Amino acid sequence: MKLRVSKSSLFFARIIHVYVSMALLLLMLFFALTGITLNHPNWFSQTDQEPKREQVPIPAYLLPVDTQDAQWRLATGHWLKSEWAMDMATADIDEDEISLVSKGPGTYRSLTLDLLDGQAYVETLEYGVVAVVNDLHKGRNTGTAWAWILDLSAVLIILFSLTGAYLLLPQTKRLKKSLLYMVLVSGSCGLVYVYFVP
Repeated sequence: MKLRVSKSSLFFARIIHVYVSMALLLLMLFFALTGITLNHPNWFSQTDQEPKREQVPIPAYLLPVDTQDAQWRLATGHWLKSEWAMDMATADIDEDEISLVSKGPGTYRSLTLDLLDGQAYVETLEYGVVAVVNDLHKGRNTGTAWAWILDLSAVLIILFSLTGAYLLLPQTKRLKKSLLYMVLVSGSCGLVYVYFVP
């Protein structure tokens, strides 16, 4: 029996489905491809990477060092931000040194200011393009703005899926076949989980 659905609701569902699918096209391809790179890390791993090490003198205008002085901390924060995009607010400040760690998509950087010898020691490790896109997929070390993109993408994917299902309601034959495919695929995934996932 054909389900009765108003033509106006189908019209709006079709519009939403089409435009959301186009809005999501590149993002869906991105998440699909990075799903493969995440599932097979050994295909793309780079095990021979060496960190880049730098030794830079603390600028003369920041000497003598006075870690208790607010103006000194502000000036040092500006220097760290401009040179290495690191935030003084996250620093671990001891009597003889200041240490910071910065993580981004596919990158890791540690910095130590040796207050006794007036040197900054920086170690940077970049894991490559695949690591960058994998971290973007997972939202790891990507910040608030990217987290909002992931949330918005999830909402649009839900909307895309529901409007697609809604468009099938008046099409009895296609609806039955689609429900069968859904049960088969979902059931197969469930069986794989039960019997083959450790």
